[in-house]
Amino acid sequence: ITVADKAQVDAYNANGVKKVKWVSEKDSRVCKECSNRDGNVYSINSIPPKPHIHCRCRIEPVEE
Repeated sequence: ITVADKAQVDAYNANGVKKVKWVSEKDSRVCKECSNRDGNVYSINSIPPKPHIHCRCRIEPVEE
């Protein structure tokens, strides 16, 4: 997890976000693992780590 990712998760936690959605780039460079995670929803406490260096995926809050 990068410093930016940790800061984002900390901000989501501070604002009461309970779940996040994994968002992958939808281009020819996205890896299979990231593509498979695209759209998956995770608990804020169980977000899987990015699978490789220079991962371009991001997480977005899910409103309940």
